[in-house]
Amino acid sequence: MYTRNKLYYPASHIVNNLRTDGLEWMLEDGTEFKGFYHKYIDGTVLTGAVFHKADSKKLIPYVDIIKQPNNFEYDAIIKKPTSVAPHSVFPIPTLDDYKLGKTIRYFLKRRNFSSFQDIMEINKDQFLSWKKQQGGIDNKLYMATEVDWKLTGPLNDDKSTQNIVYGVYDTNQRIVFLKDHEFAGLKNFLTDYIELSIHSITVKDDIKKLFG
Repeated sequence: MYTRNKLYYPASHIVNNLRTDGLEWMLEDGTEFKGFYHKYIDGTVLTGAVFHKADSKKLIPYVDIIKQPNNFEYDAIIKKPTSVAPHSVFPIPTLDDYKLGKTIRYFLKRRNFSSFQDIMEINKDQFLSWKKQQGGIDNKLYMATEVDWKLTGPLNDDKSTQNIVYGVYDTNQRIVFLKDHEFAGLKNFLTDYIELSIHSITVKDDIKKLFG
């Protein structure tokens, strides 16, 4: 069983019913995969034409370990690591975050990849682990960034008065596009600018009533 990075993916963020005849993907134990699979906007690739909680397994790019016994990516996955392996986390803001009006989100990707499909969201503990010189997430292999994410306020900027009231959607969009200059691909990974905020349909009604 594989737990996906996010609790919910819109249909536009999933490509279902893909098929490979081999030499493209393999399971994490090194077994070549043939058959139906599907993939997500965050780069996750799983077995099965569509997601099945009990049966879907993670796929990684295929490596011929006979022809490439020293392949770096395969070794990093299969061999016992000397550093901590990162894992994706879907953030859940606290009540204090909503009181503050924002939360901090953390993102990671491999340095030799520029595609948004390689980005994963992590938590603060992993971000601090990445900042370590040794024993944490390998900061020579990965780069990371943090993003202030607005949670409360109007949906859009209100410029009707002299004092502008900055909106959730517009503020988060500006921040993402600004961060994309130093962390390429972020604007393609983060496309739901009201995610986690009081304007999101996934946020509980009691939170919306308190801060809406």
